[in-house]
Amino acid sequence: MSARVCLLGRSLLLLLLLWGSQDAQLVERAGQELRREAEAFLEKYGYLNARVPKDPTSSQFSNAIREFQWVSQLPVSGILDPATLHQMTQPRCGVADTDAQVAWTERVSALFTGRRAKIRRKRRFAKQGNKWYKQHLSYRLVNWPQHLPEPAVRGAVRAAFQLWSNVSALQFWEAPASGPADIRLTFFQGDHNDGLRNAFDGPGGALAHAFLPRRGEAHFDRDERWSLTRRRGRNLFVVLAHEIGHTLGLAHSPAPRALMAPYYKRLGRDALLSWDDVLAVQSLYGKPEGGSVAIQLPGKLFTDFEAWDSHSSRGRRPETGAPKYCHSSFDALTVDRQQRVYIFKGNQFWEVAADGNMSGPRPLQERWAGLPPHIEAAAVSLEDGDFYFFKGCPILRADPRGTAGGTLLPPRPAGLGRRP
Repeated sequence: MSARVCLLGRSLLLLLLLWGSQDAQLVERAGQELRREAEAFLEKYGYLNARVPKDPTSSQFSNAIREFQWVSQLPVSGILDPATLHQMTQPRCGVADTDAQVAWTERVSALFTGRRAKIRRKRRFAKQGNKWYKQHLSYRLVNWPQHLPEPAVRGAVRAAFQLWSNVSALQFWEAPASGPADIRLTFFQGDHNDGLRNAFDGPGGALAHAFLPRRGEAHFDRDERWSLTRRRGRNLFVVLAHEIGHTLGLAHSPAPRALMAPYYKRLGRDALLSWDDVLAVQSLYGKPEGGSVAIQLPGKLFTDFEAWDSHSSRGRRPETGAPKYCHSSFDALTVDRQQRVYIFKGNQFWEVAADGNMSGPRPLQERWAGLPPHIEAAAVSLEDGDFYFFKGCPILRADPRGTAGGTLLPPRPAGLGRRP
């Protein structure tokens, strides 16, 4: 893409220089070169099918230009004018803008058509599979720009995830380097085995790209001049927050000032998330419990990253010292007849519902009084739903509600049944 952007910029400059020239052939050749580069750009970002007729009067090409102009908030003319060409040379996200207009229209329509349309929209997203089917997600920063201090980059990543958890029912935590993670953030250079269309292009052009759930990956161009201030370079926090939006299932937005707009947005002191960003993430994951901790004004959501303190306690759900079950090994796990997963570690347990939402950690004694910590195994009988806990030779049995907990009982004659 780097060569294409450079060629597009050079061809545009040449055309402007030749605009008043008497050499009609030079102007025509420059125009043809611009047309080819524009076609390549529109194909890459989802506006133009590669099999479209290469006819100068092609209606498909004009329609592609119109849609690009609409998404880019330019006058919609269908003509490859200098303003449109200039917009194609601007730094942006490498994810295609496919169906941005359709998704945005549906979100806006739902504001005026009530709960029934909202339910239909949620079903549409779920049918496409472009969402996580749980609300507790882990992430890992695989590497970072060497000229930026690691703690500052980790702080920017944490703030970018918190931006989305502030306005939705999602929760995020950083996974350890040795463990699995739902979302991985990695800096690459050039071709990094994502296909030539996704190869990074050096400074400018495509800054980063990400994949919709549930691949859980966001890639950033290592050659960019990344910065954590407003004054120079590409602000990493803004690009992180944008790409994380994609990993959550959000497409590009044509809404004015939206963080999920395709083009790079400078960090300012006011609006970072627009009303459309908030509406999009809540359409997938719901509203936060207890409301947002960010300051809200009509039509906007405000936040100031440079004033954000990663150690402050103003978060909606502050971190606790309790362990997270997916961050390390556990003692035992089992599944009950309602497909709920129970995970045991030390003197605590977690309950994970069939939809992936987790409760806990909770003390073992809260449900199974007398159950010792660090059990070695657990199982649920599918015959009667009883829990069986193992630690050494004795067996502790409890009914599904835990009311028999604390009494060490021998196994029933039928044991765990035919299908433990």
